[in-house]
Amino acid sequence: MKVDYKRELEDAARKMILVHKPKTLIQLIVRMIVHKVRVSHCGILLFDQEANSYVLTVSKGKLGIKIPKGFIRIDPDNAMIRFFTNRDNHKYVDGGALVYGRIGSILRNKNLLRRHQGLRETLVALRNQMNLFEAVVCIPSYFQDKLLGVLFLGRKISGRNFYRKELDFFIALANDVAMAIRNAQLFEELQKQIERNKRLFLETTKALATTIDAKDHYTHGHTERVTQVCLAMAKKLIISHRVKVDPGFLEELNIAALLHDIGKIGVPEYILNKRGTLSDEEKRRINEHPLIGTAILEPIRELTRAIEGVKYHHEHFDGTGYPEGLKGHYIPLMACIIAVADSYDAMNTNRPYRPALSKEQTIDEIKKGMGTQFHPLSAKVLVELYSEGSL
Repeated sequence: MKVDYKRELEDAARKMILVHKPKTLIQLIVRMIVHKVRVSHCGILLFDQEANSYVLTVSKGKLGIKIPKGFIRIDPDNAMIRFFTNRDNHKYVDGGALVYGRIGSILRNKNLLRRHQGLRETLVALRNQMNLFEAVVCIPSYFQDKLLGVLFLGRKISGRNFYRKELDFFIALANDVAMAIRNAQLFEELQKQIERNKRLFLETTKALATTIDAKDHYTHGHTERVTQVCLAMAKKLIISHRVKVDPGFLEELNIAALLHDIGKIGVPEYILNKRGTLSDEEKRRINEHPLIGTAILEPIRELTRAIEGVKYHHEHFDGTGYPEGLKGHYIPLMACIIAVADSYDAMNTNRPYRPALSKEQTIDEIKKGMGTQFHPLSAKVLVELYSEGSL
């Protein structure tokens, strides 16, 4: 079967752009080589920075000649790695590809060996290394003059030697692969950094929420409990297809629920822990906490939707809540969910002005508030969770 190498190279380049996982990318390349060129086996040694060694990342073959992934691991002092790392050795490489037969030709050139001390030992060690891999061609892959990996090929199933156009194809492919692998590695590193930052932010948020709870002796653990109830409600709404949300909704709800009372930082502790009836001025100060929380979080642009949950979690479905008196479906879904979960936990725990209600009494109050204080769907799903024994 005749192979159009120019087209294959262009096709491979297009596919490489779309792949952001290095191992997946390498598997794609090796599979393509084995299938199109029909070699006994093919593998890639890729530099592992953490292990400071070149690791056989993937190996595939047609004739059952397969080397287990990770089975071969060679350090930078290995003959093959030293040979390709030393750019002076490029003059012995056939246009970028080291062909096994070429090593024998050089070893027979006594004048050349006399002029270059140590070359004979290097080539013998290199030939032994290629024998180990059963490789007839090795092609280095560089990124910014650094050896990123080595592509090695077994014999062609047809038994023929590799043509010049095939070697040129592999050399060009190795150059493209180096760039694509490095891009994929950078993308992977960026994703890991993003995940680390998310975890750090979430842990910081939890620590802040714990600090807020500590101001009010009666609400210890309140924020964490509200968050768990919110997430359970949202997941049930999503799974049952009663609401449609984007993939980031649960993550932002988690943050909003953890921070829903952050504004209480600006409310004096004597008001939060007062046992008697609050004065009008004290009620006003309490009712300011959603706006205080909003002011604290507004500089963080990424929290726009979470801020809505913080700001409006005391709005009532009938428009009698605060801070803006929003009504019905003008209240964001996130705020509606937090409102129900917040009220459920507040009624179900001791407060300075009253003892805790039983779960049954709390659920009765939630039912009474459907359509007035609470968004009907949010209240309904919480009642369902209680009926299932999930609360």
